[in-house]
Amino acid sequence: MRVRTLDGTEAAGTQLVLAVLEHAETAPVGPWTAQLGMAAVVDGSGAVWFVGTDDVGRLVSLPCECEHVELTTYKDGAEISRTVGVNG
Repeated sequence: MRVRTLDGTEAAGTQLVLAVLEHAETAPVGPWTAQLGMAAVVDGSGAVWFVGTDDVGRLVSLPCECEHVELTTYKDGAEISRTVGVNG
């Protein structure tokens, strides 16, 4: 898997990518990009992953016209919460 920043430079978030791969059910196919200013990576499916102090979060846009998103939080390899809300 190659990870590049959104501007095309080499990504420096190896620890972030490893944390994401630990918690992702499967590695989504497609290019992954890094948003280093946000300490986040966008996987091949478009989900945004980010690392907190002791957990990992995944933000997924839901397929609806009202722009809802689903935030799933993982800790120690297990899902601990899932919340749905409006983006923004």
